[in-house]
Amino acid sequence: MKKARLILGGGSAYGLAHIGVIKAIQSEFEITGIVGTSMGAIIGGCFACGMSPETVLELAEDFSTLELFNPLNLDFSRSGIFDGKTLVKLFEKWTESRKIEHALVPYVAVAFDLHRQLTVLIDKGLFADGMRASSSLPFIFAPHEVNDYAFVDGGVSHPLPLAFADRIPGEITISVNVLPAVSPKAEIYEPGKKKKTEKLNRYDVLLQSLMQNQGFMAIQSIVQYQPDIIIDAHHPDYRFSELAKAREFSEYGFKAAQKAIAEHAKPGFPSKLKLQYEKLLERIVTQRKS
Repeated sequence: MKKARLILGGGSAYGLAHIGVIKAIQSEFEITGIVGTSMGAIIGGCFACGMSPETVLELAEDFSTLELFNPLNLDFSRSGIFDGKTLVKLFEKWTESRKIEHALVPYVAVAFDLHRQLTVLIDKGLFADGMRASSSLPFIFAPHEVNDYAFVDGGVSHPLPLAFADRIPGEITISVNVLPAVSPKAEIYEPGKKKKTEKLNRYDVLLQSLMQNQGFMAIQSIVQYQPDIIIDAHHPDYRFSELAKAREFSEYGFKAAQKAIAEHAKPGFPSKLKLQYEKLLERIVTQRKS
């Protein structure tokens, strides 16, 4: 088996697809390292601790959003809506308070430090800290404070952290993007045009806006760093907030990974796909300038 390094991107509930992706990759490659952002850091951290995809899926299905967003967990420091302490306890339980230094495969969680205004690669210390830091969505959760760091979600700067692939060993690089597609099109405003739309709450407004920008950044990373295998595991039928759909996301990720691995084995396909991403990025940039 070839040795593969995994680059797992963020995307809230969409990132649950990583569970199925890892299951598919395991049957074809030896996973020798993981770099993850946000949900990619959470799922990747569980795997690096030695959990099987089946075990991670069971944990995800047992997870209660009611507990996470309990009013008792409000952040009274006013740096977020929720303090995130429940997440730390949950991650400590899942990983049995293990340290990254003792991971079964090299692991890096990507976070952003507000004090230093730069990306921080967490490759030591508790898994729980790395997972919490990397998934600390601004506004929703208070920054994860460790020593003099104030960590927020790694997706702020690297939603698909291909820039750090060389931090872990591997013969090939496999990137997994779960973010929504970014359209290169623009629509002309029509003041009198009306159509039925659903009401957006504050979380929808924030996360949909963030994900559009992060989706653009992910495409930039793919074009710049050119991973050997590109897996697009974004589930189009569910929302970023549907954490209860872990099995559906996982199954979709499994099929998406199988398809991507098979296609990349075809002569000429990898270069054709990379060209498609380059053209897509060019169209998006052109549209934004116009």
